[in-house]
This record gives sequence, structure tokens and C-alpha cells, in this order.
Amino acid sequence: MKTRFALLMILALVAVMFSGCEKEKEDPSVTLGAQANATVPGFYSVSLDKTYTMSQAAASPGVIDILCFYEAEGGNNISLASPGSGIKEIFTGDDRPDTWSIKNTTFFFQTALTASQFEAVQDGDALIETSFDADNGRKKAKDVQVGQVWAFKTQDGTYGLLLATAVTQGTDGTVTFKLRTK
Repeated sequence: MKTRFALLMILALVAVMFSGCEKEKEDPSVTLGAQANATVPGFYSVSLDKTYTMSQAAASPGVIDILCFYEAEGGNNISLASPGSGIKEIFTGDDRPDTWSIKNTTFFFQTALTASQFEAVQDGDALIETSFDADNGRKKAKDVQVGQVWAFKTQDGTYGLLLATAVTQGTDGTVTFKLRTK
């Protein structure tokens, strides 16, 4: 009898622990490394939600929408762009984006949205598309800073918003962002 009671008590305790520890839905983020970062991939496919090293990206250039790079001289600092942005002399080697046969172009527009406003947006919301200003969209999101919200449109017509949550400057730097798409 004591064994059954103890077993019932343990089961009840475990049930309470699991119900009290319900895991909150994580808001996934993407981290991209700049051109000299040897540990963090610097290329991203929006449609596949996957990061790639430069050699992996060169093998599948048609899926790459966004890349990270650093350039202090032009005021770009840590920036986001796409293979079709015409970046030269930043990446080196045979797999550099300016040599790819397919160079998707993504356009970026820095919005006036706050981080709190971004957090209220869900994938598929109309605000994602209406935040993109095609007349003022550029091929680079220059000097990305924490808290900035950038709207973008990929070559295949996917609209998105990204919120920069962490930035480390330098050729081996990184940018981390949260993403919403429509």
C-alpha cells in the first residue's frame, strides 16, 4: 500500500512539474557571420530558413537571398545584402558571390517600426508587405544596428521584416536577427 501511495505521489509531482514548466514558444533568430568569420555561416535562404557557408552557398546559389558582410571604409560596417547587390572585393576565393551564375537580388528598406511593434507582428500579417517601400528599397541594409527593423523583398517576391537583435562589428563579426515573412 505504501509503495502504491508513493508511486501515485511521484506521478502527481511529475505531472505538476511538466504542466508548470510548459515551454514558451521560442522566437527563432538567425545569426550570420561576415566574410572572415570562420565559425558562423554568412549566407541565408529565406524560403528554406537555412544558413550556408560560402562554399555551400556557391553550390546552391539559386536559394541564397541574404548575406552578411563588413566594410568600414564605405560606412557599411556590418551590413546585409544579396548576391545580386554587386558586392566586389569583399569576399575572396573561387566561391565568392560575384562569380556565381545565379545572383538573386533582395531589396531592403529601413522602417520606422520599433522592436515592440515588430514583436506584435506574426508571419503572414499584411504589415510585412506594406512596410516595404519599393521606391526607396536598396540592395544593401547598411550599418545594421540593434533595434532596427528592416523590411525586405526577395527576388522570388517574398516580403519580410527583420529585427536586428545583436551586432558585432568587424570582418569576423556577426549580425543576429528575428524574422517575419509573408
